[in-house]
Amino acid sequence: MTQRGTAREAAERNAEAVMTGNLSQLMADITPEALSQLMQLGAAAGAMSPASMPNIEGYEITEMGQDGEAEVFHVTFRSAIGKATASMAWRQVMGQWKITAVGLVSIEPAAGGATA
Repeated sequence: MTQRGTAREAAERNAEAVMTGNLSQLMADITPEALSQLMQLGAAAGAMSPASMPNIEGYEITEMGQDGEAEVFHVTFRSAIGKATASMAWRQVMGQWKITAVGLVSIEPAAGGATA
């Protein structure tokens, strides 16, 4: 198998899938271990988790560099309720870029306490 593009392209594709609610793409991009981490992240962050934020308006991806075999990106998602930044480690798994680790970097509620 050959890789599909770069880790950056995979991160862009995945952030777009989060923004548009494309669950099939999200599931195709994540390993079971990272999915478990994402679920724990959701429990800790509540409505500010990227997986549960309402009407995500946009995102920004920052390359954080290599961590062993993984390429790490911080992805900040924006919505009316604020911003949430997640750290995502991408690695080649059987010739495809997959998210192998997920963590919460920061949560910034919107000024004025906007809610969903």
